[in-house]
Amino acid sequence: MAEIALAGATLVLKQAVGVLSSLIIDEGSRLYRLREGILWIESEMRHIQSYLEDADAKQGQNRKITSLVIDIRDLAYDVEDIMETYFPQITSHRRKGIFGRLKSAFCILRNSYTVHNFVVEVEGIKRKVENINRLRLTYGINEGKGKDGRDEWDARRTFGHVDEPYVVGFDKHVKELVTKLHNGDSRFEVISIVGMPGLGKTTLARKILNVVTTPVACDSDNPHFEFSAWVYVSQQPNIKELLLDIARQMHFNILPEKDGKDLRLFKRMREEDIEAKLEDIEMKLFTFLSRKRYVIVIDDIWNTETWVAFKNAIPTNSKNGSRIILTSRNTFVGINVGGRSSLHELKPLDQNTSKELFFKMLTSNTTETLDPPELENIGQQILKRCGGVPLSIVITVGLLLVRDRTEHAWQGVLESMGQDHDQCLDIFALSYKDLPTQLKPCFLYFGLFPEDHEIKVFELINLWVAEGFVKPSGTREVEDMGEDFLNHLIARNLIQVVRRRFDGRIRTCRIHDILHALCIRVSEEINFFKKHDNVTTGNLTTRVRRVTAHRSSLFEYISSNSHVNLRTILYSNGEGETVKIFRDLRFLRVLRLDKIILSRPNDIGNLCHLTYLQLSSVNLGNFPSTLCNLKSLLTLDVQSRLAFDLDIPIGIWNMRQLRHLNLSFFTYAKFRRIDVSLPNLQSLHLGPIFASGDLGVLRLNNLASLRKLAITTLMVSMPLSILNLPQCENLHKLSLGVYMTNFPDLGKLPPNLTKLSLKFTQLVESPLETLKKLPKLKILKLRSLSYKGRQIICSGRPDNFPQLETLEIHDLPRLEELIAEEGAMPRLKKLSIVGCSGLTVISDRFRNITTTTAG
Repeated sequence: MAEIALAGATLVLKQAVGVLSSLIIDEGSRLYRLREGILWIESEMRHIQSYLEDADAKQGQNRKITSLVIDIRDLAYDVEDIMETYFPQITSHRRKGIFGRLKSAFCILRNSYTVHNFVVEVEGIKRKVENINRLRLTYGINEGKGKDGRDEWDARRTFGHVDEPYVVGFDKHVKELVTKLHNGDSRFEVISIVGMPGLGKTTLARKILNVVTTPVACDSDNPHFEFSAWVYVSQQPNIKELLLDIARQMHFNILPEKDGKDLRLFKRMREEDIEAKLEDIEMKLFTFLSRKRYVIVIDDIWNTETWVAFKNAIPTNSKNGSRIILTSRNTFVGINVGGRSSLHELKPLDQNTSKELFFKMLTSNTTETLDPPELENIGQQILKRCGGVPLSIVITVGLLLVRDRTEHAWQGVLESMGQDHDQCLDIFALSYKDLPTQLKPCFLYFGLFPEDHEIKVFELINLWVAEGFVKPSGTREVEDMGEDFLNHLIARNLIQVVRRRFDGRIRTCRIHDILHALCIRVSEEINFFKKHDNVTTGNLTTRVRRVTAHRSSLFEYISSNSHVNLRTILYSNGEGETVKIFRDLRFLRVLRLDKIILSRPNDIGNLCHLTYLQLSSVNLGNFPSTLCNLKSLLTLDVQSRLAFDLDIPIGIWNMRQLRHLNLSFFTYAKFRRIDVSLPNLQSLHLGPIFASGDLGVLRLNNLASLRKLAITTLMVSMPLSILNLPQCENLHKLSLGVYMTNFPDLGKLPPNLTKLSLKFTQLVESPLETLKKLPKLKILKLRSLSYKGRQIICSGRPDNFPQLETLEIHDLPRLEELIAEEGAMPRLKKLSIVGCSGLTVISDRFRNITTTTAG
């Protein structure tokens, strides 16, 4: 986890080195000692980062390495603390020119006591480095391979001949895939069985292989395939050994006499020429397989590079009906090898199938009753906790079978699930260890959310960005990079999609409970984050950087303990706890509060490092004016159902670094003339707003990066022209809840709009005459009181609504007729009509579309 430990320290170091390297400093001065100390730390951190990246993958194999990595990671945290303690102001002065930087540095460091303390801290770091190296040498910690330089045994290694005694819920899968294998097509084909860990991919592949290679199972005198092989790939495969293994397995099968020459060739290659070149093995195996009809199972393949290596020895353009069956946690691998048509995705078992497997293993039959009956309820709870994952069910039943059949014994198993379920988690941990370095903190971050929580992707990615896990790449925005990261985690079957947006992008997601437990376990091991609850009082060490708590007394605990090192707090309390922000949290970067009462909200302005602030259903009393002081803030999200008589500070509208601004609450606003200048803003959500007069004083002048805009006002008019929407070329989602007498003409709308929602506009004339000319519009929503007319007519010209796919008409009680001319909205796929009680006439063009209707 090098990227987690070093992200903050590296950033501060670069800033400090950038300033001090430009200063001309005498060797005898204190500033010279200061600069030397910083440069030494900067060099040492580069070596630490390299070491952690190399050792990270080996931690699980050697406890000594794990302990050493924890010590080095803590050292990196110490460096981060030192830099942020002594150089909080350097960054703010780094762009003021050479003389400004010189003056700034001397002003900051003119106190010799400060310089002295910094030098002492650096000496302490040096001593820790020396001690770590001493421990490494004293205890013989070797970061190479396992004992005696050999790879250690992999407990997950699988073998094709081993039978699974309990196969439940796979009959449909087996029948479908066997049919696909026997489809008679002579072309080479691939079946890619993909899914999250523990779903039974290997079990399914083994069952299929048995069916298609056993004459009895095939209901035929001869099996469909002449030869078969099963190879287990693992994370770091030895391709040469795997290819020789394929050849060896085919040698031991019953082969025609005419192939004796080939058999002798491979036997000799294995026994007498084991050091043969890989290229020779690939060529000879390729030649052998080209003349055979075979099926090969490649189990647990992790990446496409491994397949490329296999491909050199496996003919993929043959026309003898050969097949490859692969299993993978990574959907991308299946697509790369066999295309999307090859994918066969496994999902968690449904409730009935889970119950069948559970009882079959527990009682050796499918009787859905337990003896004694008192275990029925607790058994159901245990089964639910397994989440439909066969591996979890198998392991849990194994725990139950070695215990007494008593409520007390089974209750102990239930309470341990998700905490000490090490055997299952260790298997799932392989997927985590295989993640690219930059994805590991993103995956662990899911553990900060409550179990089984539906997570908004928009918020998740903004949190990743605020933490520094996602960096911009070239011309791409960090939000787009974060979306790529999430898609990679989904493709690896670690994260589940819950809901998608109209364009196929992910709206919400969740993590399986078992993997959620893995996130918590790994995070606590490496001090990535800690969970706090009412029953645990001492689980927050001074080393912890992130803390999450739900329905606990977290801030009460923080008030009685020093946690100056905290960088992230995610806290929710449904009981309306009164919370105070403490000055000891001065290094805090991410603050997410839900359902609390915030006393002295202006204290938030003291958190100068804050990059993400979300206050959801928080009673503020007054809007904190000091938020304008947060020069590092990227996301400001204030959501509440409460109404405030607030004067939103003018300074908010000139926080040029802001990327996301959401002021989503009822407010009786007192606007003065405001020229909004937020050049980096990606999304803006305002309202509902009550105000006297109109909002013409709110002028959106500089929003060149804006992608999403939502404004809602109640009983307030707002000229659309002041929004300068035509200048927002990146704006593709617009939601307007603004009263307007007439809908604006096309020239006042953003040119690249793909989604438009209208509500409370109370239009007298239909807006469709203007909207039909928007070339990229895909979704149109006419909602509550957006239109007061009785008729909507959609003309049939081919250039009208050329891209529209979804039309929603909700809560328009005066609407009586919905008419579509022939050819209207040629790409319309979905029509939703809700709350239009007066609608009596609907054209056949709309009736023929799958619709959702409710009076």
